[in-house]
Order: sequence, then structure tokens, then C-alpha cells
Amino acid sequence: MSNQHFGNPLNEQRQLFEGEAFVLREDMVVFEVSGPDSKKWLHSLTSQNILGLKLGESAETLLLSPSGHIEFQLKVIAGEDSLYVITPRSSHPALVAWLEKMIFRSKVKISNLELEVVGVFKELQTDAPVWIDPFSKDSAVSVRYAKERASFSYREYLMTELPTMARAGLMAYQALRIAAGRPEFSDVDEKTLPHELDWLSSAVHLSKGCYRGQETVAKVHNLGHPPRRVAILHLEQGDVLCNPGDAIEYQEKPVGKVLAGALHYELGSIALALLSRNTPYLELGIRIGQNLYQASQQVLVPHDAGKAANLPRPAAFKLSRKNV
Repeated sequence: MSNQHFGNPLNEQRQLFEGEAFVLREDMVVFEVSGPDSKKWLHSLTSQNILGLKLGESAETLLLSPSGHIEFQLKVIAGEDSLYVITPRSSHPALVAWLEKMIFRSKVKISNLELEVVGVFKELQTDAPVWIDPFSKDSAVSVRYAKERASFSYREYLMTELPTMARAGLMAYQALRIAAGRPEFSDVDEKTLPHELDWLSSAVHLSKGCYRGQETVAKVHNLGHPPRRVAILHLEQGDVLCNPGDAIEYQEKPVGKVLAGALHYELGSIALALLSRNTPYLELGIRIGQNLYQASQQVLVPHDAGKAANLPRPAAFKLSRKNV
């Protein structure tokens, strides 16, 4: 991507967060699902309730494998007899190819659109379709595992022309979403369950049945625990940048990996990490090259997420036979 930053990533973060700048999401593309069956059809395939969307309303939904692993992310905006769908550019061809195979006799048509995806942290005065990120909001139809979650008042407009504002790079958005614990499709591997990234809260309707992976979603939440859990790591050395895939260690043993890293304009060096469920709530090490950097842990998904989610949670959790 050509717009990672424009000379001052830290200042761009502040401007973006305060609503003084926008980020052009060149990593996203837009397509339209049109036709009288568009809502019913997409609703039947994905994890969210699409049927209930009124004109101009938006939602986030996932397309899961039969075993409940995340395959695609879709940001949906309701139009007139159609749905606008924002999805990562990297997975767009595979997603559209799969969706087209699932049309059968449904009265739907999939069309790619030449629209810019403009990300901001404030409401713009425009009639352009807008997707409002639901991640930091409480959900009446799902569950949030994180005890606390930072506000993330992010939205994406579908536009033909860019707004007359300062421009921030993708690095600025990356840092802000890591600080809020907001997952992206780039964090997903072949084993990722929505529960592990606390993605049930914004992208999964727990009372909705009959979609691929629904049985696994219900079993893990109601009867078991997600095998991994997401956390934010705060590095003691504030000028070190983590990279996706960097190993995370506890007492010289691997316990997870970095999903994304950034230098935040207020928090310093931070990383979104995916850890094994029973990793202690203690200081961890991040292996970057030959060096090991210490980091404190901000727990998002607790070790007891799932069937024990409503039980009292300890302030500190240490690995023992009782916890395994």
C-alpha cells in the first residue's frame, strides 16, 4: 500500500482520532448484492442478522467454515433492495467466487463498485452510505467477553470523491484499532474462532441459527472455552515495533504470537496478541529477532470466556493444575 503514512504517523494518529483527518482504506473494496432476495440470502449464509436492517443501517458479519473458523469478514450497509458490502481487498476475489456459487435460484446479483472507503472518527455531512463500527457498543443479541473496552467511534463512508480534510495513513488507523482491541481480518489464521478475538460481540447474533459454523459457535460459547485469547501487550521499551508473527514467551516457553504491532502516540509500543488460553495474566516477553522485550498484559478475552464467562474473574491468574 502507498499510504502507510505521510511523514508523521504519530501526529496523524492524533488527528484521525480527534476527527481532524481521514484514512483512505485502500486495503478495502466494495461490492453490491442487489435483488429482492439480497437480505434473506446473505442472512442465511453469515453469522449476523441481516434481515432486520433498515435503509441506511449497517452491521458487521462473518462467513465461517463448517467447523466455525473465520473465513471472511463483511461490513454491510442496507440500501434500496440491495446491500453494500465492504470487505478486505486480499480476500475479495475468493469471497465473491464463493458467494456466486451459493446463489442457486435466489434472486440476487453481485456487482463490484468503484467507490472509495473513507475511514473517520466523526460524522461527516454527506448523504454517502456509511458503515458505523459496532465493536465498542454493547450488544443485546450477543456477548462481549472483555470486562472493559475502549471507545472506538469509527465509521467508513462509501464516496466517489475524498473529503476536504487532512489525510492520515493506514499506520494511524492500525495503531488506534490495536489500542481498542479491534480485530481485523488480517489477524485471522486458519484456526481462528470469533470467540478468540472477542468478535462475537459485533459480528455474531447468538440467537440466529442455520448458518455455516453456527453449531461450533454455540458449543464453544455455551459448553467450552475458546482455545486461544486475545490481549493487548504494552512493551516496556516504547520505541520497539512488533511485527505480525513475532513469538510471545512466558518463562522462555512459547505461548502465542503477535497479530499486529504499532507505536501509539500516547501508549508507546503496543501489540495485539493471540495467546494460549491458560497463559498467566503476568508479564510476557516478545521475541523480535534475537532480542526479547518485556511487556505487560491487558486482558481482553479472559481464560474463563465461554461457559464460565459469568463467574467472578480473578484480578490475577496464575497457571496451576486447577486452571488447566
